[in-house]
Amino acid sequence: MSDEILFQKKNGLGLITLNRPKALNALSYPMIQLMYKALKDWEKDSEVLAVLVRGEGEKAFCAGGDIRSLYESITSGSDEHTHFFKDEYALNEYIYSYPKPYIALMNGYVMGGGMGISQGASFRVLTERSKISMPEVAIGFFPDVGGSHFLSKCPGSLGDYLALTGVTLNGEDALYANLGDWILASEHINAFLEKLETLSSNGSAAEQVKKILLDLGARNAPINPPLAERRQVIDTIFSLNSVVDIIAGLDRAAVDGPAWIRETAALMKQRSPLAMVGARETIHRGRKLTISECFAMELALGARWIEVGDFIEGIRALIIDKDNSPQWAYTLPELTEQKIQSLFPSLPKI
Repeated sequence: MSDEILFQKKNGLGLITLNRPKALNALSYPMIQLMYKALKDWEKDSEVLAVLVRGEGEKAFCAGGDIRSLYESITSGSDEHTHFFKDEYALNEYIYSYPKPYIALMNGYVMGGGMGISQGASFRVLTERSKISMPEVAIGFFPDVGGSHFLSKCPGSLGDYLALTGVTLNGEDALYANLGDWILASEHINAFLEKLETLSSNGSAAEQVKKILLDLGARNAPINPPLAERRQVIDTIFSLNSVVDIIAGLDRAAVDGPAWIRETAALMKQRSPLAMVGARETIHRGRKLTISECFAMELALGARWIEVGDFIEGIRALIIDKDNSPQWAYTLPELTEQKIQSLFPSLPKI
């Protein structure tokens, strides 16, 4: 299993390479365990001044967790998925407080679990090839891996928009949405890696990383992000009181509005109603919680979700059988406040 993730120490740089390019570098359980151990070891290693994590190949940084193996664990009655989520969230949370510069090179697809190992980074480096998303609602789940924290930090109602639709952002939009810190031209990736091997222990490693990025022409402000043009409509509609109201608002705005509004409404009508309601709930709660509390909430909610949510049906329809016809457990009108509380009694009111 160890060839799925590679670890190298290169002149002060701890380099982690997710090495499953055919699976878009999706995270298996052993990869999560090995990555956590390496980071712990490097935290104490004076020879490691900074850490960078990247994905093998040009297509993806990391397209999420290994969904198929989770499905097999859940449907077979195994408990591996329970350990997977627990250890994945522990790794995700640890990254937020990592004491050395942790650099996530977010080139290509960054989805789900890929966001989990990048959003806590001290340097979230995007490129023009970045394709960023939290698409959990498409498979009947809610945005986890810290999504209740980092999506709640997006400007305005962008977090709600991204969580309820699962749409993909390019690098400029991700920078605009506060889901990245820098955008670096992909042609400079090799030079970036080479320069990171010249870090000196005599000065601040973080300041040196920042200087390298600037010297390579990286930017920390977006240029003409398409999302900015949609922002007013998104903020107005996605701040409404419920998912039902949001879809109705989109339908009204679509009558004489641009095509993307109608497309967004159509997309949401395909998503799991329960997942959208859960996504909105967790993000709104996340605004008032610490990072640790966000992960604790997601872990508790995820365990209950396996029992009553649409996760298994979503994976079956979109990934296993690929019939793209999920039979969701509930319609939106059925998901009253009372129903939500009965499904998830352990979630405290905030």
